Amino acid sequence: MNWVSPLAALVGVLLGAGATALADRRRWRREAVTRLLELRTALYAEYLVAMEETGRDLLRVLSTTAAQERAGAAAAAFAGFNLGGTRQRIHVLASTDVVQAADAVFYGLRRARDYVATADPRDIQGLRVMRDEVGTLRDRFQEVVRRDVRALLSGRASWSV
Repeated sequence: MNWVSPLAALVGVLLGAGATALADRRRWRREAVTRLLELRTALYAEYLVAMEETGRDLLRVLSTTAAQERAGAAAAAFAGFNLGGTRQRIHVLASTDVVQAADAVFYGLRRARDYVATADPRDIQGLRVMRDEVGTLRDRFQEVVRRDVRALLSGRASWSV
């Protein structure tokens, strides 16, 4: 009996199946990276918007709210844009660098909340220091986010989040 023809056919089938499995794996990985990129960029944008709105609302509280009501108004402004909830989602989906930068922004805005609760609205120097601190933390967050997105796009991103 001649085994060469059936053996060659079997090898061909195995090679074809292996190539198909490899192509499917690559396509799955590409689609997974695309989904992760979409999730992360939407989340990062949401955090940036919440951060900006929180900062803007804290400034509004400082300039328009009476001193005795300012602590409660500052707490409400800090909680009003779901900064904490968005930060928790970043903890689940983002890389360690982004998580650390998001935490730094969160704590910086929390310090700003405490400052607004007790500050004299005429203390321009103190306000400038607080705004500069939060602005620096925001800029660092944006830079880390850009690096993370570039890493995902280039395929160098870590799957461990």
